[in-house]
Amino acid sequence: MKGKFILGFLSIVVVFVLIVGIGLATGYNKLVDYEVNIDAYYAQIEVRLQERHDKIGEIVAAVEGLQEHAETIYNAITAARQAYADAITSGDMDALIAADAAEAIALTDVLVAVEDNPLITATAGYMALIDECSSMESALAVARRDFNEAVADYNAAIRKFPTVLYAGVVGFTGPKEYWKMNDGAEEVPTIDFTN
Repeated sequence: MKGKFILGFLSIVVVFVLIVGIGLATGYNKLVDYEVNIDAYYAQIEVRLQERHDKIGEIVAAVEGLQEHAETIYNAITAARQAYADAITSGDMDALIAADAAEAIALTDVLVAVEDNPLITATAGYMALIDECSSMESALAVARRDFNEAVADYNAAIRKFPTVLYAGVVGFTGPKEYWKMNDGAEEVPTIDFTN
């Protein structure tokens, strides 16, 4: 009788350990998937930022010398492109976010200056570049959204029970940072066609 009791108890312990082990392995694998998704979406943002970075250079070459504020805009673009290059070299996400914002502002400044010069806006080549920029900005917005959704999934997962009990122990540290919105991005731009 005592042997059956011990065997029954050991069976229960083994089943319990198996259930806990499978649960931990599944939770760990899920956290790995979340981190891999974050890295993949971050890589997509980097690709989109590089595309925009390269396209800004093409736009500047296409309109160089035709706008009255060329030097100011050129300096802003040069500074933004250098900040982007420095951020890529350093691998610093905050610097990359700041460079993203600087390039977005520089691109907006170029577009505003070009709108004031009908000789530029009338060319088919320029219009094609603007269409490409619009598509790239849309793709970049999608990449940022996907990244932030992946970060949200990860951040939620490490806070949920039972994952919260072991996430830190197995190397999954606290919440990841979201890709921040550019300063002023929530403001609606003023468009004036009276000039």
